Amino acid sequence: MRVGVIQNYRTQSQNKNIAFGNLTKEEKEAFIKTKQEALDVIGHPDRSVFIYSSACLPQSAEANTGIGTLLNKQSDELLDVIKTFTTANVIQDVPSGELLPKPPKNFYCAYEGSAQSISPHIIEPEILMDEKLGNIITPEEFKAVVDANNGQYKDVLANFENVVEPDSPFDNMLKKAHERFMTGEGEKLDALRKEFTEYQAKNADWLESHGVYDILAKKYDTPAFGDWTEEVDRKLYDTDFPEDLRSARKAEILKENAKDIEYSNFKKFMADKCLGLAREKAHEKGFKFGGDIAYQFNLGDMFGNPKAFAYDVFMGPKDMKIPALDFYQLEADSINSPAAKMLSQKFRLAAQRYDTLRVDVGWGYITPTLSNSSASYNEQKWMGTKVLDVIENAVKEVKGDKFNLQDIFYEVEADIKDFRSFNDDGSLIEPLRGRMKIYTSNYMNEGWGSTRAFTDKFKFSPAEFIYGASNRDTTPLSELATYPAHTARKADQVKELANILHMQPSVLENSDEFIRAKNAEPLLAKNHFMFFTEFFGMLRKFNSHEENNTDSFRPKIPANPEQAYYDAVKEGRAYNLMDGLEKVFKAKGYDEKYPELFARVVEFKNKLYDIKPQVVEQPQQGGTQIPIEEEIKPIIGEPAVQTEVKTETKPAAEAVEQAVKKNKFMKPVLIVAGVLVVLYAAYKVLSRKPKAA
Repeated sequence: MRVGVIQNYRTQSQNKNIAFGNLTKEEKEAFIKTKQEALDVIGHPDRSVFIYSSACLPQSAEANTGIGTLLNKQSDELLDVIKTFTTANVIQDVPSGELLPKPPKNFYCAYEGSAQSISPHIIEPEILMDEKLGNIITPEEFKAVVDANNGQYKDVLANFENVVEPDSPFDNMLKKAHERFMTGEGEKLDALRKEFTEYQAKNADWLESHGVYDILAKKYDTPAFGDWTEEVDRKLYDTDFPEDLRSARKAEILKENAKDIEYSNFKKFMADKCLGLAREKAHEKGFKFGGDIAYQFNLGDMFGNPKAFAYDVFMGPKDMKIPALDFYQLEADSINSPAAKMLSQKFRLAAQRYDTLRVDVGWGYITPTLSNSSASYNEQKWMGTKVLDVIENAVKEVKGDKFNLQDIFYEVEADIKDFRSFNDDGSLIEPLRGRMKIYTSNYMNEGWGSTRAFTDKFKFSPAEFIYGASNRDTTPLSELATYPAHTARKADQVKELANILHMQPSVLENSDEFIRAKNAEPLLAKNHFMFFTEFFGMLRKFNSHEENNTDSFRPKIPANPEQAYYDAVKEGRAYNLMDGLEKVFKAKGYDEKYPELFARVVEFKNKLYDIKPQVVEQPQQGGTQIPIEEEIKPIIGEPAVQTEVKTETKPAAEAVEQAVKKNKFMKPVLIVAGVLVVLYAAYKVLSRKPKAA
């Protein structure tokens, strides 16, 4: 068993060794070069997704409204960090649907938002302060929003209340912006108003009903339109109700509330515009722009499309109470039924906004779990590919020749009582064949939830699944590694990881090494993802609504993401790509096949961890001294009596050979020096005990 490796080399990018601390510009370039060369060896990912929450993006102290966006300077820095220190070629937001006002227990979650419109928290105030958009927000108005975000945890938790609530400081700022937008003069505002008019016409089929719904929900002081007292208001978009009564009532509402409805449309327009600018920014940085498409429809969606839904029926896990599409309609007519049209519209809008789509509760479109409020009805309905075909045809309609089925990621991890991906004989069910499936290693054990299980046992093509260690709902790796409640679960995962990465199980008992191995293993997949809280090593669970709603979906990325990343990785908490590459190289034997590249990988790993090499002075002819960097890497937790040492001499020998080619007169000296280097290094290792963990 190997416990230590001696590294004697110099970096290719600089004619000197890397200085320990944060990476310089030149070191970043060398880091990226090393990363690309390592990926040339292990395989570049087709899709490597970095998942974030737009609400939790970084903000400076001077611009901290409570919720960040991709359009501020701090997020620009964040994207550079992601580009450098991960393999990501896709950035993906959690769902951005319009959030419910004052949700129960302050649980602001877009998984319960609208399927059609997106949230105004996507709007970046600094964009609206720009001359290009007519300066429709003043610095003083912006400062008032920032000043209102004065809570104790403003730097670490998103403040939804300050931004998305009606009459919040942010909302009041947008109302003033809307006034200037509609009344201001100038070519830029004229052009923007024209764009707004076109937006309203293009999206009229859902904008009107949402605007009317907001007015009536406010009038009746409840979003539950079934409780509204006036029947015509409840059935304003129900085609079974008399058309003349509905038309007259709609005209009345639209006339009396024209300004409020226009403001509602303005917010949706600006949110979509800012989202489009964020997509452009992602493209400029070299990323595809991904969106997470929530399973749900909210009451506003249902109010405007009552025929698309089943009355008093919910879909999904029983505790979620999501208004259910009429799956019987979809089964009978998956093209022209109201349910099919509603679902198609949802995914057309998503395809217009994003390059790649993650389909939340993807299994719920194959075998939806249906129930009613009285629990007298429960069914798991088999839909086969009917609903998936509706989704994919809608996306294809938008993407045209650029449509790629593998850019749609179906979430299919579920309780076996809700959904099974496999037939009794172990084969994959027909609807999932050839489609991109998403899995985490959260449920890993021998034969399940690992790269090895999916490729070897279940015979997945590497191109048809996307895999990561953790997401918004899973147990944080820090908890899984250390909490006694997870001891048995961790033990199963240690066994599987040890087999996959060819590591000693005793090494993986160490919590830090366990987390690093969990983050390394997805690099073996052709498609993989990482959640932002694990990248930064955040200890707070992102979605902890079952325990503490006030924290859920709120942990913020620090205002200085690059320094925050350096600090976290030096503390051993954050993701270290080079650590993962080192583990993969060792597992595949590439450390022996590509020793110089492997040496650079290890050096950058240690650089980020701030592990400084020991410097040994070796005499040379003529009395000069040659510094030699010697890195001893003991396996954590292994007793010395079980170890044997293997020395890596090839990098030193190659350096000698290159030098000889450059200067034939130095050949005798360099050969002697090279031999002395190797012998002295071997002596030092053999005479030294492994360091303690």
